[in-house]
Amino acid sequence: MHYIDFPNLGLHLKMNLELFSVGPFTVRWYGLITALAFLVIVTGVLRNSQKYVIKQDDLIDMMLITAPVGIVGARVLYVLVNWSYYAQRPSKIYRIWEGGLAIYGGIIFGIVTIYLFCRYRKISTLQMLDHLVVYLVLGQAVGRWGNFVNQELFGPNTNLPWAMTGDIIKSTIINEQYPGVNPDLPVHPLFLYESLWSLVTFFILLWFRNKKKLQGEVFYLYMVSYGLARFAIDSLRFDLKVGNTNINRIFGLLFAIAFIALLFVRRQRMKKNDEDDASYQPSQYREIITEIGLEPEEAAEAVEPEGTASDEQPEETAEEVEPEGTATDEQPEGAAEAVEPAETEPTESTEQELDNLERETAEQNED
Repeated sequence: MHYIDFPNLGLHLKMNLELFSVGPFTVRWYGLITALAFLVIVTGVLRNSQKYVIKQDDLIDMMLITAPVGIVGARVLYVLVNWSYYAQRPSKIYRIWEGGLAIYGGIIFGIVTIYLFCRYRKISTLQMLDHLVVYLVLGQAVGRWGNFVNQELFGPNTNLPWAMTGDIIKSTIINEQYPGVNPDLPVHPLFLYESLWSLVTFFILLWFRNKKKLQGEVFYLYMVSYGLARFAIDSLRFDLKVGNTNINRIFGLLFAIAFIALLFVRRQRMKKNDEDDASYQPSQYREIITEIGLEPEEAAEAVEPEGTASDEQPEETAEEVEPEGTATDEQPEGAAEAVEPAETEPTESTEQELDNLERETAEQNED
């Protein structure tokens, strides 16, 4: 049974590293918390996949491949950085359940795996990373509490209200002979600092992904935030050093600078493209051309400038459209008959006069 104390808060906790055992299989607190962190990531990613137009099948396949590769990468980097310890204890290299992961190794291995997966599935890598990192950082906030149970990821002595100590912390300080650290005094809980940093980053990324202008910007911001966290928090760490140089701080600073520069360059390119678009006035016929699917040459022939006419005009059109008030030289026969004056019909008085005239003519002939 181990213990963890927060002396300034009056807290004294007792816990076993092993949660329970079933035959030869043992479930440890560290493994359970890591599994919980992974579950948080998977739930968040799948729950919001449709909103960001990513297929759930692609996400599931990607995570099933990337998760073990990322864990292996994190373990490999941790072992390499702490090779002086593992060179004397090679049997502990694969005992990952005892703790010891360098997140940068997991990030590097994971990004490479995601890139190859997206190329194979013909998916946008940046779109996938933008969606994934939002919930990845939330999983990191949860997963860091595995370091709390294992009593790792701590800093120098402090008398702050949240300072902690424990039996494993004391033995680690004595065995590793950390310079300037008193094993009988409480230390900085660096795992807590990083967990809170990750939680704040999660809410920032949630807000920023609705404000982003280019694919990849959420991922860039995550890398900047995580790099700054490593640079700031790991200044208090004693492990992950090669000689007197803290590898995590170097990685963190380089990552932060690189992705800030990348974010700035892409925004400048977008601004320049917007200015170019503003000075370019597209043709008024572009939408019509796009809809009917004409090639540029065909469109040039089909669409002529407004107010001009072609040199040759169809004969039918010329006949049909004539200036107002004019008539053609030849007029259809039916039309000519239609406009002739109508014949007047004789009235009754006219018929009577004709009868009288006929009678007078007949009488004269008899005489």
